[in-house]
Amino acid sequence: MNPSSNTLKKALKVRAIVELHYEPGRQDRNRRWVFRNVVLKTYPMSERTFWRYMSLTRDHQMQDEDMFDSNQLKLF
Repeated sequence: MNPSSNTLKKALKVRAIVELHYEPGRQDRNRRWVFRNVVLKTYPMSERTFWRYMSLTRDHQMQDEDMFDSNQLKLF
């Protein structure tokens, strides 16, 4: 299922907020904390939608990386 362009734009904005505030290795600055204290105040949404956006942007980034992989052989 392909998301609409507006959903993808919003998901990318949420991902940028998370990357700005998330600190790996710190238990008190995990992604759930970022959702509850930063994202929720900017974009009201359920936690389920937040995790769906995180998955959506991860899949989108993986597709972009696969598309521009210079080591991948071309068929034509």
